[in-house]
This record gives sequence, structure tokens and C-alpha cells, in this order.
Amino acid sequence: MPGGEKIKKKKLTVNLPGRELTLYVAADIEALITDVSDEDKVPCWADVWPAAYGLAYFIWESVDFTPGEKVLELGAGMGLPGIVCGLKGAELTLSDFNPLALEMAAENAGRNGIEVNFLQEDWRSFSSRKKYDYILASDILYDPKLNPFLGKIFHNNLKPSGKIIISHPKRRATYDFLEDWYDRSIFSQECFTREVELADSLLTNYLIMIHILTLL
Repeated sequence: MPGGEKIKKKKLTVNLPGRELTLYVAADIEALITDVSDEDKVPCWADVWPAAYGLAYFIWESVDFTPGEKVLELGAGMGLPGIVCGLKGAELTLSDFNPLALEMAAENAGRNGIEVNFLQEDWRSFSSRKKYDYILASDILYDPKLNPFLGKIFHNNLKPSGKIIISHPKRRATYDFLEDWYDRSIFSQECFTREVELADSLLTNYLIMIHILTLL
């Protein structure tokens, strides 16, 4: 795994029905900011956001994997939704732009008994052409400048009959992306909602939107 500076961490407990997960996230995200004017250096990866909880709960409760099915989580950060896929038997690859994110995600996966592959890639120059049965996109379709690059990855890296699972807290930019990008002749779509309660968050209740796009 990539090396990196040591950062202060705090423990996070995630309670799934019948299973408790232990993760570590950055204790002080602001301390990781080195240049507020450079979006690439804003450490959004260093925490678990509401949409990741919602997607993790949804996958645990509602998604079953066939042995050997491959899952790619883009912008994985701390890796929670992907780790849940691994717990349910998927072959997991976590991808992120930041090597520190992959380092911490590796620790989180190991703590929960999951073997993981890792892929350090920039969406703007994504070079891997490996194809996956599932691609996870947890609250990453928030920047209109970056969303077209993610659309290309979805097309290039999804297997025939594969599924893209997108989660977000009702973001306008995500809805706009789907309205422009989604093609009914290529994909079918199912939409779900998942409520999330987070006691230590800015808000305590979130409604997370989940879209499952299946390649026809």
C-alpha cells in the first residue's frame, strides 16, 4: 500500500443488522488542508459522509452478490460501502485519487477481515480498463466539472449487464448529471431512499437517494 504521513485518527463504529464494523477516520480534517484554493487538496476523503452510510446500509440489507462478482468503489475514501460489499462476498477494488485515503481504507478493510485490491487513479485521466459487475459512486457526483469524467468511467469499466449504484443526499448536481447522462435505451434504472440517523453529525437525519442503473 502507498506510504504516507501519519495522521491522527478517531474510531468509528458502524452498526449493521447483526454485524458491527470498526473504522478509523481522520480526527481533525481541517489539519489536513494544505491549500484551500486547490480542490484536489481538500480532504473530503477523510471522513464517512451520510451517503456512504446510506449506501452501506442499503447494500447490507438489499444487495446479494454471486461469488466472484467484482465491485469497484470510486472515490472510496474510508471505504465503508465497499467493505460491506466485501463482507457480502464480492471481490472488492477500492479506488481513490489520494494515497492517504487508500492507506486508511486498507487499514479499515483489514480490521474487518476483508481482502481488497486498490487502484490509485485520477478520474480525469483514468487509465484502467478493467471491467466490473458493480461500480459504486457514493456522493461523488457533486462537481459538474468532474461528472463527465465519471460518466466515461461508468461506460468504460462496467461489464455487460453490470450495475452502477449511486447514492447522494438529494444533490442537484447529481440529479442534473443523471438527467443529462442517463439513456433509457442503454440502462434501466431503479430508485430507492434510505433514511440515515447520525448522532454526531451537523444534522441528525438525512434522506439518501439511491439509484441503481443496470446496463441492458
